Amino acid sequence: MSDQALYRITVDGLDVSERFHPLLINLRVHLAAERVSDTAEIELDDTNGRIALPRDGAFMTIALGWRSSGLSLVFEGTVDDVKSRGARGAGRTLHISAKSAETRGQGKHNQEKHWDRKKLGEVMADAGRLAGFPVMVDPSLAAIEREWWGMQAESFFHFGHRLARETGGVFKVFGRRAILAKRNRGLSVSGAVLSSVTAAWGSNLINWDLSPVVGRPRYKSVIARWYDMKAGKWKREKVDVGDQSSATAENTTRFTEADQEEAKGSGENAKEATDRNKGEGSVLIDGDPTATPEGLCIMTGTRPGIDGAYRIDAVDHELSRRDGFTTQLSLKQPQDGAGSDSR
Repeated sequence: MSDQALYRITVDGLDVSERFHPLLINLRVHLAAERVSDTAEIELDDTNGRIALPRDGAFMTIALGWRSSGLSLVFEGTVDDVKSRGARGAGRTLHISAKSAETRGQGKHNQEKHWDRKKLGEVMADAGRLAGFPVMVDPSLAAIEREWWGMQAESFFHFGHRLARETGGVFKVFGRRAILAKRNRGLSVSGAVLSSVTAAWGSNLINWDLSPVVGRPRYKSVIARWYDMKAGKWKREKVDVGDQSSATAENTTRFTEADQEEAKGSGENAKEATDRNKGEGSVLIDGDPTATPEGLCIMTGTRPGIDGAYRIDAVDHELSRRDGFTTQLSLKQPQDGAGSDSR
């Protein structure tokens, strides 16, 4: 007996799944590590306008899964846009879009504030309070201390995203909470290992398009420059990438840093980006609601040099009348044998 795909959609706490079921044409959830906000899109058959328009800013959750394994929450956020489409002889559809980051609240309000000699965990907690968001920060990032931190006419969303880029983190907003996690570690902010998914030929793997070796973004080392006020001269912080198969090219970061600590952080962040981008591609598998950005995808049964582990950069869950429930994974950072054919 074949399995059955399931979904549950709630709007302002009300389960609307049964109402949507005969009308649902397509449901898509996009999750991305490098973006502050995740998105969801629902397309409904709107013949005769049978569905009431959701309230502007309504809180929405989406869970996906299979009858054999149950449902898993994949999205929570607020309705951002509702669009009606139709044409003579072509019927009518209703498109509902939602974002995990509230686009109407204090999170996007530009603010001016600074912190002297504070740790990143304290800074993010304070900035989150100003915008009305509790913030969870990875302990390794929370301990970073600087002489000065500042919000310079920027929103909480922009501030968190900028600091994530500077410190090698990933900043995300999920409904009414925010997190700042360490990039490329596959760990949640609590230190728990994120779930991995398997893409196996002959089982759940539908197709793949992978390049486990990409030359252009790879460097042997990264250099960040800073000005030593006491010594009165420019200095450099050099970080080895650790890619033994890379060329001898060195990558000097575009902007100079305020001091040695920031230069080290910039160099480490550029190193993480180089390691992450040394391979890329995508796979399409049977729907798997446990797939999470920053987790791992384990490829098996394709061929030597392609099989191995990859970092999940983005996830697209799609449930449609035509194709059923599928999950597309955008992959980076090949490891555990991916990119190496030892034959």
